[in-house]
Amino acid sequence: MQEDIVVKEISTNNLKGISVHIKKNAINIIVGPSGSGKSSLAYDTIAEIGLQELNSMYSDFGGEPKYCVGEYHNILVTVPVKQINNNNNVRSTIGTYFNIVPYVINIFSFVLKKEYGFFVLNKKENVCPVCKGLGFVKRLDQTKIVDVKKKIKDVPFKPWNTHKDFFSGMLNFFCEEKHIDCDCEFGKLPFELQKKLLYGEGLKKYSVRYKTLGRFARRTCRYFGVMTGVPMLRTSSISENYYSDFTCEECNGEKYAKKYRELTVCGLSIGEVLNKSFENVVEWASEVGLRFPSMMFSVKKIIAFLKKSIELNLAYLNLNRSIPSLSGGELQRLRLVQIFNSQIKNTLVVLDEPLAGLSKTEKDVVEKNILNLKKNHTILVIDHHENFIKAASNVIALGEGGGKLGGKLVDYKKYLKSQNVNVAWIKRPVVDVCDYRIDHPIYQFKGVDVNLAYGRSNLIMGASGIGKSILLREYFPRIFDKYVYVSQKSLVGNSHSFVATVLDVFGEIIGLFAKKYSKKKTFFSNLVGSEGACPECSGSGVIIYNQNRNEEVSFVCAKCMGTGFNTELKKYFINGKNIFDLWQMTIDEAADFFANNAKIEIPLKNAQKLLLGHLTLGQNTSSLSGGENVRIKLAQIHKISVDVYGIDEPFKGLSKTEIHAVASYINSFVEEGKTVAVVDHEECAEKYFDSLYELINKNGVLTFKDGM
Repeated sequence: MQEDIVVKEISTNNLKGISVHIKKNAINIIVGPSGSGKSSLAYDTIAEIGLQELNSMYSDFGGEPKYCVGEYHNILVTVPVKQINNNNNVRSTIGTYFNIVPYVINIFSFVLKKEYGFFVLNKKENVCPVCKGLGFVKRLDQTKIVDVKKKIKDVPFKPWNTHKDFFSGMLNFFCEEKHIDCDCEFGKLPFELQKKLLYGEGLKKYSVRYKTLGRFARRTCRYFGVMTGVPMLRTSSISENYYSDFTCEECNGEKYAKKYRELTVCGLSIGEVLNKSFENVVEWASEVGLRFPSMMFSVKKIIAFLKKSIELNLAYLNLNRSIPSLSGGELQRLRLVQIFNSQIKNTLVVLDEPLAGLSKTEKDVVEKNILNLKKNHTILVIDHHENFIKAASNVIALGEGGGKLGGKLVDYKKYLKSQNVNVAWIKRPVVDVCDYRIDHPIYQFKGVDVNLAYGRSNLIMGASGIGKSILLREYFPRIFDKYVYVSQKSLVGNSHSFVATVLDVFGEIIGLFAKKYSKKKTFFSNLVGSEGACPECSGSGVIIYNQNRNEEVSFVCAKCMGTGFNTELKKYFINGKNIFDLWQMTIDEAADFFANNAKIEIPLKNAQKLLLGHLTLGQNTSSLSGGENVRIKLAQIHKISVDVYGIDEPFKGLSKTEIHAVASYINSFVEEGKTVAVVDHEECAEKYFDSLYELINKNGVLTFKDGM
């Protein structure tokens, strides 16, 4: 019997000197509320120890470990896999990222008797001259530009909202010339007239008087439709927000120059192979193996990756699919494929909510595969799903709460019992339904057909990768004018991004000091360049040393104690507290302290409703857990004036009590007359929604199938 992995006296981040045992060749589960230290234990400590031990044997740049432990024993080489996708390199594809393209190139190079370099895409002469090897081009996107519900006289083209009086005048003149009714909504015009307004050019020059910089000016020119891209005002340019990626017509998205289409192996060019779905490539590779036995090693590598991907419900993907376009769940499953197919055994595999964002069928398949991994590996999983917990040989529960209240070992049976939330929830009747269809290609989709309960909470489910995030991120902004999208990605901040700044209370707080002491707000601010910033760390709260080109070492600034404030501010008080005291307050404490100031209290109360009371005002957003990230973004958007909210996987990584809090908060939007569309797959969340839908792909069109 193998000895357990043992790590003692762990004090990484908010962990309170705990000691844990990890059973080898078994499933080990970590549970607990978000912010309780699950990632600190799994990734920042146990996984980091394994990586540090491995790196110390071969790397020239060891660096200082970020974990804090007393001792550890029996460590394994670690493979940490997170469900997050921060890759923004549009040239990074599934084929290149997972090293499958080299095997495809080997086949083409051998069969066609060409050098390997002839097929690589990092050579200018090999790639499509139009898209430069990207497979797509940026063009003005009509669906982003046009508000079909607006009348022509009210300027239905969004890029023309600046200097609207000028563009309104130009449209009126052009409509008069072309006999177009200005009082008609754009969407109700015949297609030919719509095309004239978008792409047409005026025969005459029109003179229009308009207001700019507080005075009147006059401009005489011909009319050019917004889709021509020709500016009618020298100062008027169209923002990049109105452009989209379209499949390159020159290479059909294959990325290669035209000459490569004639170079085929088993009936397909290399560009066609990379653009085919995984299922189709398996068929092609199998035929290659039969006809060219000497290529069997490359064939086996390709087929092994693709078949395991298909088993994990990823058959719809292709090798040319860019990594940034993948969901976190898709990327994590592809990484799992590499582990399943690896010849390396006896590692510690660390997984983060591997079932999140998956349909029930997909969960069953992924769960089965992960359970099989324990034959050759040790598994450490952060997860809340009951099936995993039942299959676990070891359950580690952290609590009692998050932040300062977390980091302790608690009785896992008591914790699981506390998650039994039995609350009666009354669904609101669906009165009004929004029907909308857009015929517009995005990625592999041709368009969308939407049936959404207006003024209600809508839960959208569907297979992973079916296009749920694309629906919310790409299509809904084209459908709804006043719309906000809340992504599943972590907050993007800098060293000066704190809980207080995200909740938009920092300015109000320093404003109170400024008013009392008759000074500028910058005198009390820790932002770079402000008088109130610590001169030692420039307000960041940390001192960073570049040890070498590959490593950075950071220390908490001793002068300001990590707050980023000038120590001179310690002598300025409001109600007995200085800015240093306030920076260390939790949201719960601050909500009581500012109980008589609505501008500060209301955002803090919203955060409390989302069970974020444990966070401190001065906590950097980079330290937030995944669950805390989701909830603070929800608290942040409440102040935005919109009609429709699109929220992507708000329940991911949350316990049942946290799911109840988030669902209640989301439904408060509906009580204010808003429409909410949520993408998620947590079964326990379904009861909180008025309308349930399943998203399906119907001949390339994303369609809602009534799930009620």
